[in-house]
Amino acid sequence: MAISQLEQAMATLRLGLAEMRNKENQLDQLVNQFQTQLRRLPRQVVYGQGSLDMSLAAMSEIEERLDDAMANRRRLLAIKDTATQELEALQLLKRVDEARSKLASLKRSGTSGNDDVSDEVRQLENFIAANSRQAEQAITDRFRERTNRES
Repeated sequence: MAISQLEQAMATLRLGLAEMRNKENQLDQLVNQFQTQLRRLPRQVVYGQGSLDMSLAAMSEIEERLDDAMANRRRLLAIKDTATQELEALQLLKRVDEARSKLASLKRSGTSGNDDVSDEVRQLENFIAANSRQAEQAITDRFRERTNRES
């Protein structure tokens, strides 16, 4: 069974999002680890378990690592948001495509005198019109964002 380009793109995005969620969890654990270390170091100095200079140097290094982990997390979330929006746009395109196929099938069946079929045709046409505009807007907005960043 052949997989469409749309489904392949959606699968790729889903895999990427799963990887991003895993990385986000790793970064969250790292941030928590650094925060715990920063809370513990002052107590060690106070109770004479380490020298003041060594503790200050260690705290400085931990703060740098914490800042780096938090910055990486922010960057990752920006990428994750973009991937999520892209996936949602592709899912919408797929639903519109499915509605178009169903509409074409209903029109081919030639049961235009049936009120139920006429209602379904009308609903499908409304769904396609509304969601096609929404998908077009999402794609256009993303194109503008990309071109604005490049200039």
